[in-house]
Amino acid sequence: MATDGLIGMNSSFLHEVLDAWYEPDVKPRMKGRTFLLRFADDFVIGSEREEDARRIMAVLPKRVAHCGVTMHPTKTVLVSFRKPASRQETDTGNGTFELLGLTHGWARSRRRYWVIKGKTAGKRLRRAQKSLWQ
Repeated sequence: MATDGLIGMNSSFLHEVLDAWYEPDVKPRMKGRTFLLRFADDFVIGSEREEDARRIMAVLPKRVAHCGVTMHPTKTVLVSFRKPASRQETDTGNGTFELLGLTHGWARSRRRYWVIKGKTAGKRLRRAQKSLWQ
């Protein structure tokens, strides 16, 4: 799951809302491995199991509301982000998400290993090109 836009939140407050809650309260209750990545007021929570991700998604809005903050409803999404079984699956656009102006998705490295790559999001790229053309 990825979120880009907690409304009314700064980075130090996010520590109290997420970090201090996630490690002692959320992580031990999950059946699979999970992680939390933070980038200022944006964050990604990764989960090995879909049921764990759904449990976190159910509780997360309540947690931030308890602290007097709201999550941006269209920017908080649950995404299936597994390694593709074949090369054809990467062309479908599934298993990608946008965060911090980048579209993150699976690709093959030069040594043919699956890696997560980020490329400039289409909207950002078009906006930059348009400003250059003008």
